[in-house]
Amino acid sequence: MNKTIKTIITISASALMLINVSKAQKSEACLECHSDPDISTERHGKTVSLTVKKFLIAKSVHGKLECVNCHVGFDPEVVPHKEPMTQVNCMSCHSDAPSKHIFHHGMDKPKPGSNQAYYNCKGCHGNHEVSSYKSAFSKTHFTNSTYFCGTCHKNEKAAHLQSQHFVELNKSNPNAPTCIYCHSKPITKTSESNLAKLKYNQEQLCLSCHLNNPNNQSKFAKALVNYGSSVHGAAIARGNKNAAVCVDCHSAHNLQKANNPNSTINQFHIPQVCGKCHISINQEYSSSTHGVALKKGIKDAPGCTYCHGEHNIKPLPDVPPRVFENTHIKHTTIVRNKMVYCIVCHADEKMMNKYGISTVAKAHDWLPNQSTHWETVRCVDCHSSYDPPNLSHNILPPDKTVKKCEECHNQNSILMSKLYKHEKIKSREKFGFINGTILSNAYVIGTTRNVMLDVFSVSVFGLTILGIGIHGLLRWYFRKRPVINQDKMFKDS
Repeated sequence: MNKTIKTIITISASALMLINVSKAQKSEACLECHSDPDISTERHGKTVSLTVKKFLIAKSVHGKLECVNCHVGFDPEVVPHKEPMTQVNCMSCHSDAPSKHIFHHGMDKPKPGSNQAYYNCKGCHGNHEVSSYKSAFSKTHFTNSTYFCGTCHKNEKAAHLQSQHFVELNKSNPNAPTCIYCHSKPITKTSESNLAKLKYNQEQLCLSCHLNNPNNQSKFAKALVNYGSSVHGAAIARGNKNAAVCVDCHSAHNLQKANNPNSTINQFHIPQVCGKCHISINQEYSSSTHGVALKKGIKDAPGCTYCHGEHNIKPLPDVPPRVFENTHIKHTTIVRNKMVYCIVCHADEKMMNKYGISTVAKAHDWLPNQSTHWETVRCVDCHSSYDPPNLSHNILPPDKTVKKCEECHNQNSILMSKLYKHEKIKSREKFGFINGTILSNAYVIGTTRNVMLDVFSVSVFGLTILGIGIHGLLRWYFRKRPVINQDKMFKDS
C-alpha cells in the first residue's frame, strides 16, 4: 500500500469520530485528504493519483455538487472507503446522454472491464474538471471538436485539417461544420443501420447547409437547386441504397475545392470517382482518346461531368452561330442527339489547332449528304468503338473512326448494333414496349406515329368492315325462302 495511504490509515479513531455525519457529507471533509498532491494508490500494478484540485472543481459544471452526489455507496470513515471502489454512474443524472451522443453509439452500455458508463463519459469530459460544452474555452465546445475528437480519431482529424470546412472554420465562418455538428445526426452505420436511410441522412445533412440554409448561400448552392430531380437525388429519394450521395464523391472528412490538385472532385480525378460505381463505363472512358488525354494532364479533355453535369443537368453550352453556318447542323438536332457537347469543342478552331485536330466542318467535308447524316447519325455512332457491346464512351482517335460508306450501308452494318439499337431503346422509352419494340417496324394503325397514314389505314379498314357488313346483310335479306304448300297444310290439319 502506498505510503500516503498508510499515513491516512494511521489517523486515530478518535480523530475520525470528531468528523460528524453531516460534515462527512460535505466536500470539504473529502478535500481535507484528497487535496493532498501526494495522495495516490495502486491499481493493477500502476500508481493512480487520488488528488483532487479544488480550483478545478470550483469552475466545473459540478462545482455546486457535493462529492457524495456522485461518489455513492462507500463509508467515509473507513480507508479504503470501499473495496472495490464503485465507479461513478453519470447516467444517474444524465439519463438522456445516449440520445444526445449518438456519435458514440452504445455509451449506455458498460465498456469491457467497467461496471458503469462512467468510463465513456470521463474519456471525453474528464473527471472533476468537467466544463460546459457551451463555453468557448471548453475542450468539448463544437469549435474545438476537431482537435478534441482527433485525440482518438487521428486519421479523421488529419483529413479534416486539410478540408475546406476547416479552412472556413479558421476564418470564423459560423456556418463551418465541425465533428460535433455533423455527427450529432444519424450519419454513421452505428447510428443508423438501414443503409438506404443512412445515405438519405447523409445527403440531407449536406443539403441542410449547402442548399436550405439561407445564411450559407453561395455559387455552389446554385448547382444544387435541381439536385432532387437528378439521377442520384431521385434514386436516393426512392430508397436506392446503392445511389451515390455527397460523401461518395466529395469524401466524408477531406472535402476540398475542385481546383485543389488533391481534391477528389478535381478534374483529373473525376473518372475515378464516378468509376467507383460506373465501373464498365470508366473502363471504356479510360481507353478512349478523351480518357488518355486527361491522364496526360490536358485540361481541355472532357471528363464525366463535362457532358453529364455535376449535381443536376447543367445548362447547354453556347454554340456560336457560325458553327451552324459552316456545318449545316440544326440546333435542335445537336441538342436532341446530345451532340452539342461534342460540337462546342470540336467547332472551336483555336482549340483544335492547339492539338492538331480538324474542326467539325473540315473533318466532314468529304461526307456526302451532310445534312441527312447530321439529322440521323450521332457523333458516337461513328467515333466510338463499335465492337460489341456498344462502347459509346470509348471515343476513338480520328484515324480509327468510320469513314467507309459500306461499313454503314450494308445488310450487316455496324449501325445495326449501334444506331439501330439506340433508336430502338429511345422508341421504347417514348412509346412504350409494344409500340417501341414489337411494332417498331410495322405499319399498324396507331404505331407508325404518322397521322396521314393512320387516317388512311383507318379509312380502308372501316370501309372494308362496312363492305363486308353490307354484303352479309344483302345476302341474308335476299336469301332463298322455302315455298309453303297451303293445300297440303290444310289437308294435314
